[in-house]
Amino acid sequence: MKKQLFAMAAASAAILTGCVLTSVHPFYTSNDVVFEPSLVGQWTNGQQANERWTFEKEGQNSYLLTYVVGDDTSVVQAHLFKLSGQMFMDIAGQEQEWKTQPPPTPSHLLLRVTQLSPTVQMVPLNHDWLKALLEKDPRVLHHELIKGPKPEDSRVVLTGETAELQAFLRKNLKNDEAWKDGFELKRDRTRASK
Repeated sequence: MKKQLFAMAAASAAILTGCVLTSVHPFYTSNDVVFEPSLVGQWTNGQQANERWTFEKEGQNSYLLTYVVGDDTSVVQAHLFKLSGQMFMDIAGQEQEWKTQPPPTPSHLLLRVTQLSPTVQMVPLNHDWLKALLEKDPRVLHHELIKGPKPEDSRVVLTGETAELQAFLRKNLKNDEAWKDGFELKRDRTRASK
């Protein structure tokens, strides 16, 4: 599963056209979670035909997300949640026993869901905007800056608790700079009929 989570993060980087913004803590509480049956099914990225998303119901209010890019497959957990009337998706690895040491740090990816029908439209929190904001004022949000091989490859990992993350999201819901590079998933009716 560790390989699957890292594959999902790498694949998400390609989807989100930039660095992947992750959090150690979830972006939602159990009271925020919603389930939308219309999301269940198979979807294809409108801009990358070899990228497929399959959502299956898992438990009462979560989804098992199988994410495929070419020959690489990742299976993760997804939760839809509402915050101030806006829909979001938190994508994270599944709970399991790790056989390697040290165990990997859990991470959560965030997408803002702007539409569920007839297509699914999502947009990530803009990593570059947030990184610049935190460089200017590191007290805005608890975080760590993970260094890459080059300074421009460093990425932000959020470490704040869920309440802090949600307060930050609420504050920036209407900030166009915070939400960029959205993408669209189209229902894959060819695979659904097979």
